[in-house]
Amino acid sequence: MAQLKHPITGAVYCALGEGTVEVDSNGLKGIFRYDGEHVSGELRFADPHMLLWLGGPQLPDGDNIRRNRG
Repeated sequence: MAQLKHPITGAVYCALGEGTVEVDSNGLKGIFRYDGEHVSGELRFADPHMLLWLGGPQLPDGDNIRRNRG
């Protein structure tokens, strides 16, 4: 699954599938929906932009290719 480290806090965000993201911040873990809703775990807050980036709707394969607008 996709995983990103937050550039400021250092928290690790890991996509779990089905629109959920696990966040690990200094040993505290939490699972969130991509819209920011807390699902479980002792960590109760997360960066909404990171959640959306990893867990939100994704473009279908091949649709993320740059195209000229010419």
